[in-house]
Amino acid sequence: MPLMESLDPGSGDDLDYNRSQNDKKHRSHRFLAANQFLPIALDLPGAEEHVALTKKWLQGKFEIPEIADKWKEGPAVPVELVVPDQVVPGEDVKIQVVITNNKVGHEFPTGPLDIIQAWVEIIVTDQDGNVIFTSGMKDQDHFIEPGTFIFKAEPVDQYGNLIDKHNLWEMVGVRYRRSMFPGFSDKAEFSFPCPSTIRTMDVEPFSQTKFEFKVPDQQVTKLQVSARLLYRKFDQFLLNFLFGEESGVTAPVTELSEDHKTVIVAREGL
Repeated sequence: MPLMESLDPGSGDDLDYNRSQNDKKHRSHRFLAANQFLPIALDLPGAEEHVALTKKWLQGKFEIPEIADKWKEGPAVPVELVVPDQVVPGEDVKIQVVITNNKVGHEFPTGPLDIIQAWVEIIVTDQDGNVIFTSGMKDQDHFIEPGTFIFKAEPVDQYGNLIDKHNLWEMVGVRYRRSMFPGFSDKAEFSFPCPSTIRTMDVEPFSQTKFEFKVPDQQVTKLQVSARLLYRKFDQFLLNFLFGEESGVTAPVTELSEDHKTVIVAREGL
């Protein structure tokens, strides 16, 4: 509840060591949390401003000066890439992403974990931007690819069926659950073989005349690794069930934090 300017007759507080009786401020009662979907979906008054502030809060960029000396700086849930300094072609590149519940104040994520999703997206490119490896990507229908490192829960009913329509009254257990306590960390691990060259795809020329020639393979000298922690309030399957697949309704995705590292690709024997 940060301080904000106020014309309210009850503004000011001489019992708070951060305050004075005539500071002309009061505590904000706009409780920002983690819902950047419903204000816009319901077309609520001030929705765009509230969503913008919610994203700022989720990213740890919302400043509260009176507790700045007590609150950690940076993202609420930062990610840190752990990568090797150098690899050689053919060697497995091992990547770790350390995710820390820095200042959420409760489990991350919290709330109905059957519909909330927070996941790690990894993109690895060479020095020229050619994609080498990815994980955690969304498809054109807004579904997250299988095998993604994800924070969520998958509850089941008494018959072992997945509860995927928020019908929690039928829940008897969970087959998967991942979240973090305050101050705790988790780790996502990825591995892929380091390439030595990048080959461009063959393209059929527009002319019917064909020419044959060889182009030297492009040597990979660097791997650019990017990691992002992404969050959305509603699973796409539930939105499709509620509104229909043809509605086009999807939950916005917020980037909570990111990190970038470079791995040098050395030539064997050098």
